[in-house]
Amino acid sequence: MKLYVEELSENVHLFEYQGVRSSELVSTLFCSDIHLDSIGCKRNILKKHFDEIKDANGLIFIFGDLLDVMGSYGDRRLQREDIDPQFIQHGRTYLDLVAEYTINFLKPYAQNIALISYGNHEKTINKFHNHDILRSIVWALNLENDVNIQLGAYSGWVFLRMKNKKASQICKIHYHHGFGGNAKRSKGMLDVQIEAMKYPDANILVRGHTHQKWYDPSTARMRVSPNGRIYKDKVKYIQSGSYVDGIGTGKSGWAVEKNFNPTDIGGWFVDFKLKKSNSEQSIITQIIETPVEFF
Repeated sequence: MKLYVEELSENVHLFEYQGVRSSELVSTLFCSDIHLDSIGCKRNILKKHFDEIKDANGLIFIFGDLLDVMGSYGDRRLQREDIDPQFIQHGRTYLDLVAEYTINFLKPYAQNIALISYGNHEKTINKFHNHDILRSIVWALNLENDVNIQLGAYSGWVFLRMKNKKASQICKIHYHHGFGGNAKRSKGMLDVQIEAMKYPDANILVRGHTHQKWYDPSTARMRVSPNGRIYKDKVKYIQSGSYVDGIGTGKSGWAVEKNFNPTDIGGWFVDFKLKKSNSEQSIITQIIETPVEFF
């Protein structure tokens, strides 16, 4: 099968697989809040999950906060022990070192990375330094590896379509990096119904920012077709998790001082497959939690 990529309109990105056989799967990884340059980033686990998608010739979607970069603007959450020493060198700027490291880390996966979007950490760099570090990283990856990684926004749409001569099916994914705090009691689950009604065209909603990792498989909605047929559909809600351990041993750090909940490390594997029914909502096959790993 062949992959076609297009920006349909501002912040709506299409990934279309053509010539799909009925038995073929499209494997993807939905993740966010990697904080790659943080000393707490579990890069070994991230690499393991990226390798799984690479081996499956699948797609990687990074929905915000690929970077941490708090050491560049004096964020009040930052403590000196949180800065990875490799990004402190005489004669080199912090941001240049982080960008160089990130490009080199992602280079083996450039053929598989579909989209990288903004989180609050990248937006803060834009604000304080007037420097769009994420755009620079995506531009370098595309240029050096002859690929077409899409640059998303803070919020937007991903259309994943699978088609052959007999069928054409699509999954509409709305992503938003997220907002608010850690929500220690509800974990943000109170937002599911609100978000489901706000984006009635979405089959999957993906949210990040809180570092929580959970999945609601079946929030139902009442719908009506243009010809007056009343029916129900369901939206799947993914809270995308994180690859940074902010708790550690529980000794110190921002997450410890704020008594945030510990979180599982990782994102979500999402598989897609053409089904017999040529329905726009039948393409999703399974959403699988990445293995719970702590080391």
